[in-house]
Amino acid sequence: MGLTFQVLGRVEALRADRPVDLGHHRQRGVLAALLADANTAVTTDSLVDRVWGAQAPARARHALYSYLSRLRRVIAASAAITRQTGGYLLALDRDAVDMHRFRRLVGEADAATDDETALSLIEQAMRLWRGEPFAGLDTPWFSSIRDRLQAEKVTAQLRRNDLALDLGRHVELLADLRDEAAEHPLDEYLAGQLMLALYRGGKQADALEHFRRVRARLADELGADPGAELRSLHQRILSAAPSLSLPAAGRGAINVVSSPTPRQLPAPPAHFVGRADEIAVLDKALDADPGSAVITAISGTGGIGKTWLALRWAHDNLDRFPGGQLYADLRGFDPAGNPLAPADVIRSLLASLEVPPERVPADHAAQAALYRSLLANRRLLLVLDNARDTEQVLPLLPGSPSCLVLVTSRSRLSGLVARHNATPVSLETLSEVEATALLTRRLGQDRVAAEPAAAAELIEHCARLPLALGIATARAMTNPGFSLHALAEELRDEHDRLDILATDEPAGDVRAVLSWSYQALSRRAARLFRLLGLHPGPDIALYPAASLAGFGLIETRSLLAELAQTHLLEEHLPGRYRSHDLLRAYAGELVADEDSGTRHAAIHRTLDHYLHAGFAAERYLAPHWDPIVLPAPQRHVAIRRIADYRQAMQWLTAEQANVLAAIELAVRNGFDTHAWQLPWTLSTFLNRQGLWTLRVTTQQTALTAADRLDDPNAQAISHHLLGRGQAILHQYEEAFEHLHTALRRYADLGDLGGQAAIRFSLTQVCMQRERPAEAVDHCSVALELYRASGNPVWEAFSLSALGGCEALLGRYPQSLTHCREALELLHTLGNQDGAAHTLRCLGYVHHQQGEHADAVGCLRDALALFRELGDNYHEADTLHKLGDALQADDRSGQALAAWKRAATILDQLAHPDVDTVRAKINRL
Repeated sequence: MGLTFQVLGRVEALRADRPVDLGHHRQRGVLAALLADANTAVTTDSLVDRVWGAQAPARARHALYSYLSRLRRVIAASAAITRQTGGYLLALDRDAVDMHRFRRLVGEADAATDDETALSLIEQAMRLWRGEPFAGLDTPWFSSIRDRLQAEKVTAQLRRNDLALDLGRHVELLADLRDEAAEHPLDEYLAGQLMLALYRGGKQADALEHFRRVRARLADELGADPGAELRSLHQRILSAAPSLSLPAAGRGAINVVSSPTPRQLPAPPAHFVGRADEIAVLDKALDADPGSAVITAISGTGGIGKTWLALRWAHDNLDRFPGGQLYADLRGFDPAGNPLAPADVIRSLLASLEVPPERVPADHAAQAALYRSLLANRRLLLVLDNARDTEQVLPLLPGSPSCLVLVTSRSRLSGLVARHNATPVSLETLSEVEATALLTRRLGQDRVAAEPAAAAELIEHCARLPLALGIATARAMTNPGFSLHALAEELRDEHDRLDILATDEPAGDVRAVLSWSYQALSRRAARLFRLLGLHPGPDIALYPAASLAGFGLIETRSLLAELAQTHLLEEHLPGRYRSHDLLRAYAGELVADEDSGTRHAAIHRTLDHYLHAGFAAERYLAPHWDPIVLPAPQRHVAIRRIADYRQAMQWLTAEQANVLAAIELAVRNGFDTHAWQLPWTLSTFLNRQGLWTLRVTTQQTALTAADRLDDPNAQAISHHLLGRGQAILHQYEEAFEHLHTALRRYADLGDLGGQAAIRFSLTQVCMQRERPAEAVDHCSVALELYRASGNPVWEAFSLSALGGCEALLGRYPQSLTHCREALELLHTLGNQDGAAHTLRCLGYVHHQQGEHADAVGCLRDALALFRELGDNYHEADTLHKLGDALQADDRSGQALAAWKRAATILDQLAHPDVDTVRAKINRL
């Protein structure tokens, strides 16, 4: 026998009207959360929020999985819980759930063509109630849906009463009416129903007495008199008006005229472009089959085009809403005043539905019930524009599944998504194509086509923000003689940009529009937003943000979430935040008003974070290089722990652009120690990524800073790294000059380790220049110095390099001996970098000696290590040599595959060796 489910009271699963054991109350809550959205997927995060609320324990997800597993067994005969992308779906006949059956019956009653049928349906619906919905489940989500269901119940009760009164069933209705009036003593509509039932039942005195009690209670609790409709009914009862003896022509004692079809949408935007993906999401939401009103939450930063999207889509779908369109500006981020209270919005919407003021109940709950009753069973669109937060929106949601609600807000309205299954539509700035289309639509194809580069620059300076583009194009339209180049040029300076994009109307002024979101922030979030104007890079993560602000990690995480919630930041990747250029410019203006000491300290903390975190990462990439000595970090600098090579590469990959920007920030603000040490932290990473030009550029910056400091050690290190970088770019004369300068600096300092490192680097450059004899001389000195200092890692590196030199001289037996000795030592030390280079050299020697199978084995081992290290260039070079060995071993197909992969990588690195590899591919 199948199960039925009850949520309009204590949550139960019933078999033949007998409860089935649902176990722990949290397990009962999981079932209830799925029943509320039966046949609709609910995300895992949403389920956790619904069942545990904001205080969910760390193991809530594990508990959820256990509860779901048990529930599957309990309800298997009648329903199925299936795993969906990102969540779970409870599949069952919705009529098996009393809540969905209640809503279906009420909807059918609204559609019924005769009162007898309508009353029968509503009475069936009311008999499904067993008490408070979701009793015992007290998370915010359950409380919210409980309130909505209670409001739907009140609306259905009022409708049931009207139908019974119209059908002359006042006597059998009296007992229920007395109970309902006692529960809602300030509801004038309900009071009128009870008075009419009493009068028709021959109890005129009781009807008049009830009016007296209601009037007294309204005066005591609200300081108000009854509305005109209830006073009119009172007078008619006093005079025993004949019309009261007959069923009313309308619905009940206080007749609410049938509401008109509202058409309240503002005009559609004239120059709307793009947003195809977002429109598709709205279309899909419209076609859903929900159990309650369909809700779509459009969010985004100020000026992003939220209202434009809502109105464009609404006007394109007018025919889908024959019941009308309601529009309300909730003034959630209005500088002129506070957000509108939901009660005020409901009264305004009742007026829009042409409910006379005297017929609007005094009680807020009764007003909300009347509002929902008027929207019931209407295919109606409700646009709630500029909402402050979820709490402002919730009381305005219709109870009828026939309605669709479009909400726009600068807030992400996460509560609406989590608790009410709203579809989120988060707007970003326009794409390049969309922004160009907007420019073309407003300025004309000819004008944009005449200056494509200027048009692109104009778009870039406006950050592809629709409001900013609208202002810029308006300036171009009102000044047709201005070239687009001139307009773009005046926006070039970011310090003047917001002034150029200002207008006389606050709603059309970029700075003003952004300020409304800023003014809504908490004090600490506002401080963090201002300080972000100092951050130099394209995005920011938790630890640098905490360092910048000098806040703790827990607080900073919360503040970043607040900024993301209001779209002043975008979390474009998990844990990484960014904002468009105009927001960055606005933050820069705000932070400029901070005192110089505050700005200097924030910059210092930021640079310390990137320096110390970068140093920690570099130590995993190249632990064999001697470390530099860092200054101690400032107080309140947060540095993320990096545990291994993989984490180091992940950090450097994510933060490369920010560290490069931090170098420039250090130079601009006189932090010369950071200006030479930050490039040091990036040197190995940039080399392995094949970003050699960047490596040289940053080392030139480092050398200039070291010269300003007049620090011989910093100068020697920077000359050394600059020379190594220039050699890879085949700038050999400059490379030799810097390396010899570094050698002299280390000699002056008496630093034998530094001299040995320079000799090793000179060895490599001489090998590149095909000067193997000179390379052997440098390498022999390096090997001697490293052996004397007891440095086994660099002894092994030098042995490997010496083997490479001898290979170039054709001394293959000596080369093999030195390389094998180096490889054994490197394996003992666990140094993958050195082992990879040595294996590559061994592969080359075996190939030269005609031992092609041995060459292939060594080169494949080297290739695996280079890939693991993320060393792109040496991966490509090894693939090149592997292809040569495979071709020589008559394995042409494998050789071709190796060369093609090598060519792809070299293409990405823009390395000239790609021509040599492509020639071999073409010949084969």
